[in-house]
Amino acid sequence: MNRLALALCFVSFTALAQPPQDAGTSDAPAVINSLPPPSDGGSAPPEDTAASGDPDYPTCPEGFSEEAGAPADSTVLGAMQVEVAGQGLTPTGLELRGLQRLTDPQVRKLVGAPPSDSSRALTGNEVQALMQRLARTGLFARVEPRVRVSEQGPAVLEVTLEENPTLTSVEFVGLQDLRPDDLWDALFKLPSRFPENNDTQEEVATLRLHKRHGTLRVVSECPTPRPPRPWLARREDGKFQPGIMLGGLDAALERILQTLREDEGYLLATVSATLSPEGRLVVTVDEGRLESVEVRGVDEAMAARVREALNLEPGSVFLRSDARRAIERMESRLPFLQEEDSEAPREERMTVRIVEEREADGTRRYSTREEAPRKPPRHERVEFEVGWGRLFNDDDDESRDDLTLEGKRLIVHVRPRPPDLDVDLLPVHTQVTGFAPGLKANLRIWDSKDRVHTTLDAAFFIPLRLGGQRLPDDPEGTRQQRRVNLLGGAKVQLPALGLEELGAQVHDFIDTLDRWRLGDFDSYFYSFLINRPDRDYFRREGFTAFATWRWQRSWLAGVEVRGDTVSSLQSFTPPLSLFRNDHPPFPNAPVNEGRFRSAVVRLEYSGAAERGTRVGSLFRTPETTLFERHEGWKREPTLRGFVTMEVGEGPGADGADARFWKLVGDVAMDLPVNWHTGLSLRLRAATGHDLPLQKQEALGGWSALRGFGFKELRGGDSSVLASAEYRWHGLGIFADLGSVHAASAWSDAKLGLGGSFHFGDDVRFEAAWRIDDKARLTPEARLLFNRTF
Repeated sequence: MNRLALALCFVSFTALAQPPQDAGTSDAPAVINSLPPPSDGGSAPPEDTAASGDPDYPTCPEGFSEEAGAPADSTVLGAMQVEVAGQGLTPTGLELRGLQRLTDPQVRKLVGAPPSDSSRALTGNEVQALMQRLARTGLFARVEPRVRVSEQGPAVLEVTLEENPTLTSVEFVGLQDLRPDDLWDALFKLPSRFPENNDTQEEVATLRLHKRHGTLRVVSECPTPRPPRPWLARREDGKFQPGIMLGGLDAALERILQTLREDEGYLLATVSATLSPEGRLVVTVDEGRLESVEVRGVDEAMAARVREALNLEPGSVFLRSDARRAIERMESRLPFLQEEDSEAPREERMTVRIVEEREADGTRRYSTREEAPRKPPRHERVEFEVGWGRLFNDDDDESRDDLTLEGKRLIVHVRPRPPDLDVDLLPVHTQVTGFAPGLKANLRIWDSKDRVHTTLDAAFFIPLRLGGQRLPDDPEGTRQQRRVNLLGGAKVQLPALGLEELGAQVHDFIDTLDRWRLGDFDSYFYSFLINRPDRDYFRREGFTAFATWRWQRSWLAGVEVRGDTVSSLQSFTPPLSLFRNDHPPFPNAPVNEGRFRSAVVRLEYSGAAERGTRVGSLFRTPETTLFERHEGWKREPTLRGFVTMEVGEGPGADGADARFWKLVGDVAMDLPVNWHTGLSLRLRAATGHDLPLQKQEALGGWSALRGFGFKELRGGDSSVLASAEYRWHGLGIFADLGSVHAASAWSDAKLGLGGSFHFGDDVRFEAAWRIDDKARLTPEARLLFNRTF
């Protein structure tokens, strides 16, 4: 009979008493078995009997298990019943066995168990609560209950406890890039139910919602037992304190492994440890070295180029950040290739866990073991988060982990890049077109053999007749300025010859040579807002042929041949603007009209340019660079600049054809001190001879001597402009100094001073004052969205 009773009790108790996952004791889910109450109305005590009459050993009502929104166990699990020959028995005593460091009274008081000399019968719910509280303390690797029933004596609940290891010292070995301080927190990290202050009294507000009705109640939580800190192995004030390893050593080592791989990014890291019988723990960390790199999806010759671009050396410690930078390098240097979506291979990656082996002398050894991942359940719970960062950040660097690891071998899946099609809105608004919306499209066709890459460009914008805008007494001129603006071109890239561009474009559109002063969007925005576009425009019809060589990553040399018919434009009346629409229209300067032919040669340098940086644009001018401006503030000093020389022939001041030439140089340097703090310098100089009106030099206005009026100093054949700006994170100060050579004399040097507030790398608010006899207390101020240098 005793054996039958023990078997029944063991089935009921074993599943209940297994420690949860955070104790590091078992991977199997807990199973709760309950026996129905006896049909003959056995003699089990009522369920609401108090666990103990001793106030020093209080227990929580209803099993205390209101965790994670789950209902109390007492609402699901009935009382445990023990029957011997039809006679109901209830344990009347509790014995704790197997304790080593801890004492019987300490454990009883921690979990609220009755004293050892208590003879009061225990109910099923009380037994269940005690077993759960013992398992959840995190102090025990194993909790094994059984009921001992004798022929003559009472039934006794006997619980065998196996304490988690006791640590007397801890040592980390094998670290190279990391420090032990980076891993101490992971080793002794307390679960969320163990706050820093053990004495904190908490009240929990529980909100339960059912359909349209909700109830709110505030209850005093019956907390999971929290062992006193002096019992636990821990680190206090930078020093190790010996004690029991809360939650088990294997769980702690898995936390270290997770910290290494997921937090620190050491994707190949492994952890092993040795625990002596005396409690000395030696943790060995291998940060993980890459054995080889395999490229799939391309032939061997191209795979060799991919490995060279990745620049991941076998034998080096491998980090997640190294993988990201390697992919960025590859896509920059070999833009005709892209990383292939490797979702299927990634699902087959091996998972890792810590396993324990015990030797005869009591030594425990722990090691990292790779295992095949479990198949996901058929019905998975999907969680997602929507936030502003996700709405406006479509590229999260932290999520770029699409490489496959097989052991310590990196597998890179690449494939030819499909054609790229970019379509952008052109929100054109000028004083000579009014609102003229349009589109710009770029189609790039890649050659997977890296022989010839083709780019097709096109753009158009249409001036709309809004607000009755017109040229007074000139309906034909009004109709001409409202013509559709068209641009189209094609070019090829020949990497084997170093040709970055070889192509041509045709155009019939309204153009400007003032893009170096103010960005496109800023000009359109302030034209619409306050009737101040700060640009002059003219009509340009013709073609441009060009060739650009790129013999190194940062250097460009190019030549252009231009043939254009140029005509003047007038500002529409009344101005189409949100404010100042009752003011006169912003004046548009006249140009020398007629047929112009010219050749432009250029030399450019950009230290921030990558191999994949795009070069050229439909809206190319001799006053602006062909390099796409880099985004973001760099930690290292960056130099960029260009020199262009244009020689041409066209109508002069007297109407007859005349030769002209113009030389422009523009150099800028960023000197960072730390992140988002540093100095920016710029020097621009230009000179020429017999320049047509549209190519004459002028200073004044934003990015071209701030604080002064737009082209206040105009009509020159030469100019010099120097700018300096120092930025402290969001704040900055700047100074502009410039002079123009006109009528055989240089103007007095003009100085503008101001301050700025930065909302990012490009968006900023600037206020500028002119420093001369016309200075005013009120500054010129603008919110700007683009940088032109």
